[in-house]
Amino acid sequence: MIKFITVKEMFEEKREELKLEVISGGRKGLSRKIKVFLINRPGLALADYFDYFGYGRLQILGKTEFSYLRKLSKKKRYEIFKKLFSYNIPCVVITRKIRVPHDLIRAAQKEDISILRTALMTNKFINKISFYLEEKFAPSTSLHGVLIDIYGVGVLILGDSGIGKSECALELIKRGHRLVTDDVVEITLKPDGVLTGCSGVEFAKHHMEVRGLGIIDIKNLFGTGAIRDFCQIDLVINLEGWDSSKEYDRLGFEDYKFSILGIELPQLIIPVGPGRNVAIIAEVAAMNWRLKAKGYNAAKELNRRLINVMHAKKGK
Repeated sequence: MIKFITVKEMFEEKREELKLEVISGGRKGLSRKIKVFLINRPGLALADYFDYFGYGRLQILGKTEFSYLRKLSKKKRYEIFKKLFSYNIPCVVITRKIRVPHDLIRAAQKEDISILRTALMTNKFINKISFYLEEKFAPSTSLHGVLIDIYGVGVLILGDSGIGKSECALELIKRGHRLVTDDVVEITLKPDGVLTGCSGVEFAKHHMEVRGLGIIDIKNLFGTGAIRDFCQIDLVINLEGWDSSKEYDRLGFEDYKFSILGIELPQLIIPVGPGRNVAIIAEVAAMNWRLKAKGYNAAKELNRRLINVMHAKKGK
């Protein structure tokens, strides 16, 4: 997880999408750090109430704030601006392409704080910048594996190198499912506790390495319908070489878990051996996960029926 981004980094990455321009700031202002994903509209601060002021956040000034500021005298307004910028705020963003008062620029320049402006309406800008900052500051990690969308279920396939992860994914793609990434999976924890995955190597996105065949381009081979840029991770399938001395779950009562960034996901440990079609097993595992998510567990249902039969026989 990153600890901060600079105002310059945010500006350069979102300049076109958010219609941003730099009104004031210079090198020092643009090098200021944004350390939290939250934003703030300093309504009470403009009324000279700075208790609990969220100064560490990106500050947004829109039509409502400027409607109030225009009612103040120039002297009072400048005093408020000076006090506002005396706090270590990252920067100020003016929405709706509102004309920026000279006294606001003057107060900001004294503290080397950037003023940016956007043509977007306030609510639209807040929605977009909040999503961007949440993405930037979300905890993340990377794993060696394959992420594939099977019937809308995000399946993360793990296992030792050479176990057959890519071959399994290739068979699944031929069966109509969609590849997210092969080899390096970049995983991000969203604020709502959902894990999403995407390619950890941007330039190699939607490419796959198959031993004996080499690098293949899934998008060009199978079309855009065979790929996704990212998806939620719902299920982990761990492939391992068949070990005759090991007991594998045959009934489905065991609930194995795999922890990623503190979130526990259901995990299946699938032994790989001659004659086993791992792709079909993965496909059925995804469908079975969907049934379980809706409250139906085949193993428990069969066990319930068996118990009922035994009770019925005892009654006779």
